[in-house]
Amino acid sequence: MDIALVLQLLILAAIGCLFIFQKYLFSYSSEKGKNLATKEDIEGITRKVEGTKNEYVAEIERLKVELALFSRKNNILFDEKVRVFRKIQKTLVNFKRYCEAALGTYDDRGEFHPTLETLDSSNAGSALMHIHALHEIQLEDFIFLSKNSNLVLNKLYQECEIMPSMELHVKGNQNDIDLARSTISVYEKAMSNIDECLQSLYDELEFPSK
Repeated sequence: MDIALVLQLLILAAIGCLFIFQKYLFSYSSEKGKNLATKEDIEGITRKVEGTKNEYVAEIERLKVELALFSRKNNILFDEKVRVFRKIQKTLVNFKRYCEAALGTYDDRGEFHPTLETLDSSNAGSALMHIHALHEIQLEDFIFLSKNSNLVLNKLYQECEIMPSMELHVKGNQNDIDLARSTISVYEKAMSNIDECLQSLYDELEFPSK
């Protein structure tokens, strides 16, 4: 065989192999690039998902802390409201006992009905003393009283405002039996107002229903 022909065939074969190899290399590089790009995309998406997850967890933890603080503040506020209610309740009950005793003094209800002389020092005195005691609690603990609670107490003051001057007038005319008996309806009304005030303040606490 002619050497020149053989060389030509070898050159053609080499060119063919080179062409095939180049094509394969290009195909491989392209596929490799796609795989690399896909891997990078997956890693990017994963990072975004993890970042979002971390932000979500952090937000949940923040909300938990805020909820715990809010719950604690509410518990403290409720405890203080109960404390103030108990103070007001005790003062109102003493005021009612005073009215009952005064009523027993001026009304004919039998020898076993309480009179002013039977009251201890915390209940004795005058209507003005009891109204003043309530007003002192309202001033001291106003921050724990709602707007409605203040309105309820102010309404009680208004309804009982006649009592101090009435008692002074009766004291100055102790021999006037008719004048003394005219106070009966005032004390009865005061007792009714005290009961309404107690119920309104209790409802204001908003205890959970059973």
